[in-house]
Amino acid sequence: MNNRNNIDFSVSISHHPISKQSSLKYLGVKLDDKLNWKPQSEKLVTQLFKSYGILFKLKRYITISVLKSAYFALFHSYLTYSILNWGRANKTTLLPLIRLQNKAMRTLEYYKTKTTVLYFKHKILGIPYLFQLSVGKMMHPFYNGGLPNHFDNYFAEIASVHKYRTKLAFLQKYDLPRMKKSLGQLSLQYIVPKIWSNIPENLKSSSPY
Repeated sequence: MNNRNNIDFSVSISHHPISKQSSLKYLGVKLDDKLNWKPQSEKLVTQLFKSYGILFKLKRYITISVLKSAYFALFHSYLTYSILNWGRANKTTLLPLIRLQNKAMRTLEYYKTKTTVLYFKHKILGIPYLFQLSVGKMMHPFYNGGLPNHFDNYFAEIASVHKYRTKLAFLQKYDLPRMKKSLGQLSLQYIVPKIWSNIPENLKSSSPY
């Protein structure tokens, strides 16, 4: 019996076979065949390490306020690009990026300071919070009917899944699908409703302008 997790198949276009790739780049993002985002994480580490090196050297010659602007231009811009996708990776995959961001944050002070204090002082979000922010930016227009129609059924309301008003229905609006495997728990259909349920109601309905 064939293993269901190792299905062998081939793809061809106009009788030209398409070779299987373990990863590929699409719009600057590395997609891998296991959807663990490890190639994208490794790519970002390489890019951001160069940015960190520039920030470290600039620290001697410019003020902290200018250095902070350089951080957003050289580091933050790479970090936030497509974070809604690769930000779902597991903690082990994200750890090198988190450590590198911590090192970049330390360039914003002349004296040794705890990274938690640095993030708060400079009003900069760490990677886990940047991911949650990206979820909020996606879910807010969905919640308020601002996304195109083909997103209408992307998240199911609890009322459409359960016939009775359960206790869970009072705590969150959207159904949290059952995911037995860890890969399923990294899907947007699972993560987004989970994060969205913890956002205060006044922010969910607030104007984006």
